[in-house]
Amino acid sequence: MTPGQADLIRHSFDAIWPVHGKIAGLFYRRFFELAPDTRRLFPSDMKTQHLKLMDMIAAIVGALDEREQFQSIISHTGRQHADFGVAPRHFDAFGESLIWSLEQQFGCAFTPELRVAWIALYDAVRTEMIRAARGAA
Repeated sequence: MTPGQADLIRHSFDAIWPVHGKIAGLFYRRFFELAPDTRRLFPSDMKTQHLKLMDMIAAIVGALDEREQFQSIISHTGRQHADFGVAPRHFDAFGESLIWSLEQQFGCAFTPELRVAWIALYDAVRTEMIRAARGAA
């Protein structure tokens, strides 16, 4: 990920934070459509889970310029998700749901450059989380 992509992500995240509950709701609706087998991994009341998702994204975005902190957050999260029973194939559905929910929120403001930046971030996160999860197994 380039410094310019990191800037795009930070600015876009600042813009979505005021509606983070809506984004989380869109995300999980799409995620459960794409990976219905994951529904069993979550509580019936998703309010807390929505906050956890957005807090984790905020932590990752906040650590974009802090390589060690970024790596630590993602590795820890990857190990936790392995313990929860998350399979590597679920990460594809997660990424697709994340990009879809951002597209829904931003509309035409979700430019090709912004899309590529978020995909680059998610690819880095997914790769490290899967690596950490395999190490925890």
